[in-house]
Amino acid sequence: MDFCWFIALELKWKSLSPPQPDQVVETASATRTRSPQLLGQLNLEITLTKRLAQGVDPSMMRKSTILNEHGLSDDAFRAKSFTVRIEKGNFTEPIWVGSKGSYRPRYALRLLFDKSPYPPREQWKKPEGGPESNHFWDNVEFVGRRSPELDNKGIAMNDVDPAGWGSCVMS
Repeated sequence: MDFCWFIALELKWKSLSPPQPDQVVETASATRTRSPQLLGQLNLEITLTKRLAQGVDPSMMRKSTILNEHGLSDDAFRAKSFTVRIEKGNFTEPIWVGSKGSYRPRYALRLLFDKSPYPPREQWKKPEGGPESNHFWDNVEFVGRRSPELDNKGIAMNDVDPAGWGSCVMS
């Protein structure tokens, strides 16, 4: 199976001053009364570099017209600041939220960014290709630590209860 890569580069991460106690990042995707456990919150500065990520075949850069700096504007490589929450709970991958499929793996950890760490639409040279179809610039939620023991523990904290849709009214 071939994958179409858009970004395969190293990131430079820098921790900024710790968040103030009154600084809050909304967790809009947590829709249940039971909320995830906040493990921490930090301010980060992330810079995309033009160095190919370790383990990526360098020949990809010679073959691709869209990978890394071929597909991103110079603005995409400027430092950007984010506030990130690290949460513990029962999460499904964002791609599965609201789906009715039976395969919905669960994860114990979630990173929730205040804005997407991916370059925004205007920083892609040709967003109408693959990046636009996936709307990378909308992704703010990332899960980790696959936990099969959570698979049967009810609805995920970041999911939408399908039963709740029956009571919605469209006008």
